[in-house]
This record gives sequence, structure tokens and C-alpha cells, in this order.
Amino acid sequence: MYKTKIFLKDLSHVKEFVEMTAKYDKLKINLISDIYTIDAHSIIGIVSLDISTPILLEVPEEEPSAEFIEDIKKFAFEE
Repeated sequence: MYKTKIFLKDLSHVKEFVEMTAKYDKLKINLISDIYTIDAHSIIGIVSLDISTPILLEVPEEEPSAEFIEDIKKFAFEE
């Protein structure tokens, strides 16, 4: 299992994130915010979340590739 926090600063950033996740369509990617868990491939699901706060990204079934981890760094939340 892989977990990290991401921050999507605006709708254009959300669109860019969904386009990035489309490269990994076979990979199960969840976004968890409060009590909600949504599919990270779904732009409608993401915009239904509160994007003003960091969101937990989770890949529950396997370790993602090094390429995915590199791609996700652009959206990483730095505490």
C-alpha cells in the first residue's frame, strides 16, 4: 500500500491531476477526504471534495511504479 498527501490548488490543477492519473488507468487510486473516498480518475468525484485542504492519496492494492511516484510529486503536499 502507498499513501501520500496531495494538494490541488485550483480546478486547472485538478484537471492536470486527472490527466496524469489517466496514464495509470489499471492502477486503483483513491482520494480520501474526511469521510469520503473517491476514485482519483474521476474529475467529478474530485471536484465534489473540499480541495482547499490536503487530500490523502492511497494506492491500496500494490506499490506503484517509480514513474507514478515521480509524476505524483508535482501534486505533493509539503507540511
